[in-house]
Amino acid sequence: MRIGGTLSKILLILGLIAGGSLEVSACGGFFCRTQPMNQAYERILFVSDGEVVTTHVQIEYTGTAPDFAWVLPVPTPPDLKVSHNEIFNQLGFATQPNFILNWDDEGECNLFWQVRFTAAEGATDDATGGVEVVSEERVGPYDTAVITADDPEAISHWLIGNGYNLDALGMDLLRPYVDEGFYFVALKLAPDRELGDLQPLALTYAAQCPGIPIRLTAVATQPDMGVLAWVLGSSRAIPKNYLHVQINEARIDWFNGGFNYPDVVTEAANEAGGQAFATDYAGSSIIMADRLYREGQYDLDRLRAYKDPVDFLDDMLRQGFPRDNQTQTLIRRHIPMSQTVLEKGVLAVVYRGDQEAYNRAVEDTTLQAAAERSFYNNMEAYREYLTDFTFDASAFADDLNVVIIEPLRVAQNLMGDYPYLTRLFTTLSADEMTVDPMFDFNPDLPDVSNTRTADARLECPEGDPDKINFEEIVLIVTLKDGREIRSQPYKNRPPGPTLFRSAAAVVEQMDSSGDPFLVRGLSQATPDFDGSGTVDFDDFLMFAAAYGQKNSEFDLTGDGVVAFSDFIVFARNYEGNAN
Repeated sequence: MRIGGTLSKILLILGLIAGGSLEVSACGGFFCRTQPMNQAYERILFVSDGEVVTTHVQIEYTGTAPDFAWVLPVPTPPDLKVSHNEIFNQLGFATQPNFILNWDDEGECNLFWQVRFTAAEGATDDATGGVEVVSEERVGPYDTAVITADDPEAISHWLIGNGYNLDALGMDLLRPYVDEGFYFVALKLAPDRELGDLQPLALTYAAQCPGIPIRLTAVATQPDMGVLAWVLGSSRAIPKNYLHVQINEARIDWFNGGFNYPDVVTEAANEAGGQAFATDYAGSSIIMADRLYREGQYDLDRLRAYKDPVDFLDDMLRQGFPRDNQTQTLIRRHIPMSQTVLEKGVLAVVYRGDQEAYNRAVEDTTLQAAAERSFYNNMEAYREYLTDFTFDASAFADDLNVVIIEPLRVAQNLMGDYPYLTRLFTTLSADEMTVDPMFDFNPDLPDVSNTRTADARLECPEGDPDKINFEEIVLIVTLKDGREIRSQPYKNRPPGPTLFRSAAAVVEQMDSSGDPFLVRGLSQATPDFDGSGTVDFDDFLMFAAAYGQKNSEFDLTGDGVVAFSDFIVFARNYEGNAN
């Protein structure tokens, strides 16, 4: 939040009134060398039965393969396997919050071009320098190590000495986990693998509750980094040591399908002190039925029988293998673009036999990119040039099984083994990553649909219906609780009154049983205390006089007292129009 000159003075005055200083109440935990992985989103799937946790962590990285290194603290030594990005893609599709308007066709503004949004379907060695090496193994594309020590410096030195490109940057971040007796999983790409081989990792370890080691992520994050956690278990998952928020749906841009939902959750979490999750979905895991794998979907025996790589690739894609970087890397590895293809095939297919154009592409270094794009998108055109390498269909099929099919099959079985799926979302900035979020289960809580609905109608201005001024059309959204939100969506600005509403309708503390404890609810107060239509200095004087009191007229956050959190809401609206 940026506070201008006048508001800065107000902030100082309020500080004097308060009588003291003011305080604003995965990647898995990346730890990198000189250029940290800048994390924009963290996606994690937890599977927990109360004794054992399996964590699927999506790994994304921009840089060079030799520089890739990744460290994740876990409470006990884990079993490591590869996962797959398609798991996160399908979880996202199935549980994404949808904001749907039910339009009143009998409204006075019956326009055929109304935008209608429809619901989506729905052993220890003395040479280790004090580090105990629990295991070292090859897991998919990764060389991995599981280590532990009493000294974070020893861990850092061991990692650097064993080819994990890390330095002292993260020792202070490692220290809390070392003090708590954690083990560290370290990954680097194997020498025969490239960045396209990166795939999620699945770790299974003994633990009562799943958690995200977010403190390590603070070194390489963007402001308000999104954190998505899916939890499979016997009942609804809850944030154990973070607060929980229910958003104020009046702040949602319903007309545009709720595209501002992440921003509303960010504001709601900030109003709750910066460490809070919202529940996007909580309900049956059947929502993921057959999304990842179904028996008979892939026919590897048929693929193994092919002699021609073009026929193999056509059938592979028809069978529905995910079209992502991992698949593309496998295609490049097993069907390389040969010199014959580059010199003869590309000349004929891309440049139509124009040798001069081909030579210019060689000189300006655009040939390779153009050749790869053409070859891998239209391999049929190059069939006659695929003569100078031996295609091993069985080896390709074996890799498809290990890299893609088996991780998806295992994940699909998990969806059937655990009846309940929860999706939790928040955003965190580096200064908020001071506590690792932990999760538990509460069987007493209700389901949460990821489809949210409201009623809508349009009011048109009076006059000739053939000469409607779109900017004067009023959208009226009626929420489930009866509140009406009026706006003029074609003026391309948010409805004025929503500025005065908290983003959090409910801030609550959840536990492993029973109802949540209400921290605060939605306030009906607005910053325009004197009703002048503008939030100005007169309103501030009234607010300052009520500061520290229990006064519902000035309690903008609904927590029962006029405090600094209310000032944040006031400051956001200062000199704003109340109409």
